[in-house]
Amino acid sequence: DDADEAFGSMYHGDNLKQDSVLVKDLDDNCEKIYTSIRNQALEGSQYGDVRPLSAVCTSSLGNNSHLDYTGPLPKIIATGGWSGGIKIWNGGKDHRDVDGGETTTDEVAPLDLLGAKNIVHEDRIMGIAMRPYLTSTTSTEGLTTMVASASIDLSAKLCKMTLNEDAAADSMDVDDGNKAENNQQLRYNIEECAHLKGHAARLCSVAFHPTGRFVATTSFDHTWRLWDVETSSMAEGKELLLQDGHAREVYGVGFHPDGSLVSTTDFGGVVQCWDLRTGKSACHFLGHAKRVVCSEFSPNGFQLATAGDDGTIKIWDLRRRRPSASIPAHTNLITQLKFSHSTSSQNGEFLVSSSFDGTGKIWSTRDWKLLSTLEGHEGKVMGIDVLDGRDCGVVTCGFDKTLKLWK
Repeated sequence: DDADEAFGSMYHGDNLKQDSVLVKDLDDNCEKIYTSIRNQALEGSQYGDVRPLSAVCTSSLGNNSHLDYTGPLPKIIATGGWSGGIKIWNGGKDHRDVDGGETTTDEVAPLDLLGAKNIVHEDRIMGIAMRPYLTSTTSTEGLTTMVASASIDLSAKLCKMTLNEDAAADSMDVDDGNKAENNQQLRYNIEECAHLKGHAARLCSVAFHPTGRFVATTSFDHTWRLWDVETSSMAEGKELLLQDGHAREVYGVGFHPDGSLVSTTDFGGVVQCWDLRTGKSACHFLGHAKRVVCSEFSPNGFQLATAGDDGTIKIWDLRRRRPSASIPAHTNLITQLKFSHSTSSQNGEFLVSSSFDGTGKIWSTRDWKLLSTLEGHEGKVMGIDVLDGRDCGVVTCGFDKTLKLWK
């Protein structure tokens, strides 16, 4: 009886009232987000390269928004393309500035070029990812982050991005073309710090583990590999795991928010979920009619989104191990999926997708209905990602060589 009474006290009127207030706050915040998304419009467009752009990613706080570092945490966009180079662009306000206010650096505008390394790979870049800002960053250290890229030259590379203290005060008066050739005029230096070699065929995708300590790569050699970020170097990449459980070319890869699972997809339509603690397959999903090229875990940790050549987004319930939704999203191959950030300003309330049909789209994660269609690229949209913040910024890159910002 005492146990029943104690259990029942959990649902006392005060607790229920607090829960109802919390739910109402979440619903109100969600409605504000969806209203903002329905009013999305093209904010800016920038030519990103002389050849098509194939991949884009944005900075994030990862699973820990409480960093020891007290300086600015700028929102950054990274792009990779067919020329084999990496460029860094301004994404807007600081990560901590969720309610508006001054920009991190008042002399730069969204999509201004902040850093460039014109030759990172010998051939086109297929996938790019940015390491989340880490708890190890302290107020006494300079702010650094890292960009990983995967290429059809059979290798992946890790590039460290550091603040350029010697950047000229009037650097923003130099046009982007000259800045790309003279990196001393740019706000960030991009330096190669590790060369990950071992795959026997072209690489497809790359993703950082939530801790930032590991990076995963996929390849046409039917394998995916896990690498140690800290101990890899330009001389040798430290390979931790080689997994060959796919029968076809492996393309998509994504990590679970708690870092325990990794999902991979292949050209045979198979989606695999691997347990990183054992290195074995935890489960697999079948349902796509054609190649599956992208995979993304929801911030809530209970769902997995996949998409590919059949133009359909499938949502898988990881607890019941079965599909929970199938969205006829696009009329052509879907190139990338990204959930919104898990921070309080977005709370994982929407999912974005890009496609060869020339559009990007934004979907509600509550009922999987379409919220907005982003039309503006001339041709295939190769990549898409979300900028943290209440303005719900979305960036896309395309075969038309442009990088576009939507707000």
